[in-house]
Amino acid sequence: MTVENATTMEIRLTEADGTLSDVVVIGYGVQKKRLVTGASVQVKGDDVQKQNTTNALQALQGQAPGVQITSYSGQPGSGTVVVIRGKGTIGNSAPLYIVDGVQVGGDISYLNPADIESIDVLKDAASAAIYGSQAANGVILVTTKSGKLNQKAQLTFDTYYGWQNVARKAKLLNAKDYALIVNEAAVNSGKTPYFTNDVINNLKVSTNWMDEMFASNVPTQNYVLGLSGGGAASNYSMSLGYTSQGGIVGGSKFSFSTGILSVSIRSIRYIKTY
Repeated sequence: MTVENATTMEIRLTEADGTLSDVVVIGYGVQKKRLVTGASVQVKGDDVQKQNTTNALQALQGQAPGVQITSYSGQPGSGTVVVIRGKGTIGNSAPLYIVDGVQVGGDISYLNPADIESIDVLKDAASAAIYGSQAANGVILVTTKSGKLNQKAQLTFDTYYGWQNVARKAKLLNAKDYALIVNEAAVNSGKTPYFTNDVINNLKVSTNWMDEMFASNVPTQNYVLGLSGGGAASNYSMSLGYTSQGGIVGGSKFSFSTGILSVSIRSIRYIKTY
């Protein structure tokens, strides 16, 4: 074949750049963004850290539509139950957790919220296709913070300290008010009052059991010391954190509390191929 009397042709291909917002990359191929809108949710690490919680999953509460997160109990350090788009499995309905590309068992309560770069929640079969049947209940992808290439060593220190109090206490009757109410109930039922006026007048001020049960100004605190950086071929990131949360229930004599010491070390080496 000849073109304008030429027997040889030189063909050069040029790059055609596409906008990343037009498509979403999934496990096998790509899909249009409008087809998976709402199927995946990303929460930035800064938003997680602003919640000042001792559990990374608790920081997701209210920030990921379609993700229901509840605690086993109100005790500090208790586990959480995560349900994505309702229960669709008999028995264990926990999602699959992937931290920095590695599957982990249980949940991510051991991670310090300050070490998280982002959390992605994959909520449908298309976005979780690469993980197969393990992703039947959804996937939670966690990316931790890391250093950058050719970055000088950076030392960071993040901390917060706060106080916890009961938002609202039930108003209980004291001894005299209780005796009056019991007498009133007896009279309305056609019975004789249980307490005489002399007994009621001699009653002393009773103990407020709400004040005895709940402690006030219970401290919660978190300290994270981090070091990150990188060279031409590798980067690194490490942190040492301590988290403590006191319990409100128990008063001054007995209190549930939790303390967590976390250590995180991450190093990535890049190998150039030719």
